[in-house]
Amino acid sequence: MKDYKNDNMEICFEAGDLNRLIWKGKSIDRDPSATLKPYLDEVIDGIKGGKLEVDFSPLEYMNSSTVPPIIHMAKKLNESSTKTEIFYNRSSSWQSASFKALETIVLKMDNVSVKGK
Repeated sequence: MKDYKNDNMEICFEAGDLNRLIWKGKSIDRDPSATLKPYLDEVIDGIKGGKLEVDFSPLEYMNSSTVPPIIHMAKKLNESSTKTEIFYNRSSSWQSASFKALETIVLKMDNVSVKGK
């Protein structure tokens, strides 16, 4: 599986018993769904039913356009029975605000959780 890169952001994929996606940089594209959704779908299809950790804590910034692909990712992970923990930086005010909403969305999901660290 390859990493994702654009001008301002990258997602590093680490494969193993516990697969990891580490988001870095700034997600400022106006339509990140165009490239993020296909990338995330490919990753999820490749690890379906495994374990995944998604770490947003190194991410410096993301705009509101980045939220829909993240919600899509969470839903697809849940549907594919991929046990997933999503982490964010609790001490970052913008991350806390963004991921508190995601915590609420995943409450009814069996396979996905969101945690501040």
